[in-house]
Amino acid sequence: MWDIYKTQIPLLAAIVPDRAADLLESLIRVCEEEGNFPIGYRMARGADRFFRQASALAHTALADAHATGSGALDWSWALVHMEADLRRLYGENFVDDGVVHPITHTLDLAYGHHCTARVARALGDRRLADELEGRARRWVNAFDASTGLLLDSEYYEGGRWNYSFRLLHDMRARIALAGGDDAFVGMLDAFFGFGAPAVTQPGLAPPAAEMAAGYALNRFEGLNNEPDMEAPWAYHYAGRPDRTADVVHAALTWQFGTGAGGMPGNDDSGGLSSWYVWASLGLFPVAGQGLFLVNAPAFARAALRVGGGEFVIETTGHRDTPIGADGVHETPPAQYVQSATLNGRPCETTHISASDVHRGGVLHLELGPEPSAWGRSARPPSLSDAPAARTGE
Repeated sequence: MWDIYKTQIPLLAAIVPDRAADLLESLIRVCEEEGNFPIGYRMARGADRFFRQASALAHTALADAHATGSGALDWSWALVHMEADLRRLYGENFVDDGVVHPITHTLDLAYGHHCTARVARALGDRRLADELEGRARRWVNAFDASTGLLLDSEYYEGGRWNYSFRLLHDMRARIALAGGDDAFVGMLDAFFGFGAPAVTQPGLAPPAAEMAAGYALNRFEGLNNEPDMEAPWAYHYAGRPDRTADVVHAALTWQFGTGAGGMPGNDDSGGLSSWYVWASLGLFPVAGQGLFLVNAPAFARAALRVGGGEFVIETTGHRDTPIGADGVHETPPAQYVQSATLNGRPCETTHISASDVHRGGVLHLELGPEPSAWGRSARPPSLSDAPAARTGE
């Protein structure tokens, strides 16, 4: 689940919904037999490094499936297992204390509670939904308010900078904790190296000291691992989709290729290649929240064959990557969304609902060479928004 819950399962749910539903049914059967949803536990039995990896990840896929009406699951029975699984391993400590280490499990469990609360509320169990949502707000316990970053802890395949920009269920409050939009964007800019001098890339078999110096920069590691997949899209929540466009465009242009070493990291069961597919389409699924973030795509036109027909992403003003005289791609500038329509209606937000994608339709994006005002004021939904302002739930 660590590998596939952010990008691959949402891709399967969109283009092969029957297979995705089978996968979720299998997860529930595993939970019936073993008492928990599988994560690294099935490989490690809790005995090695996978024990530190993640918690409560299956809940995201189940919440999305329920929101979009995917699969003929027994949702009351699924909810029983979702709620019970939140108490496995670190879960009981989270319920009792509101915080657990490794600190990333605090984020995982708070998010799992939020996803489960969404399903409970949709099924009419308000008491359970309110109880779970109360615990979901404990994500704040994972952060150091003096730095705006996660607390010092043990981190799996990353550090606190990598994990501090996860797309939480209450990004409005998370950005406020960091000091507001400008401060949050400044932290992201530092993470992605905007305005910083160039860094010498390590060569083959770099010594430990060279690698340690690189890690000490606390920079984006270049999509080579799961913690970095979401970070470029965090700019959307601070009203800077243009920065997302810069980072994603650079990643698509320079970090992926068709030859040896054509992926910046381990594909990990299709997680990284699914990120590439979504980014090329100008979309990013926010797993567990039933929505997609919108960005400038890599193609002038693309179509997803979904259960409801086709979801088409079309553009005007799209510029292809130029080819130099030597046959090599030149450095292409990023493009930015100037305006958008969804099924012919103006779309002022940088997000659309997963249901819109799964039903099929047309997203039209007007692109241009300079950042615009599009998406600067209307933010993706957060838990602390006023109820009338929350969309995509």
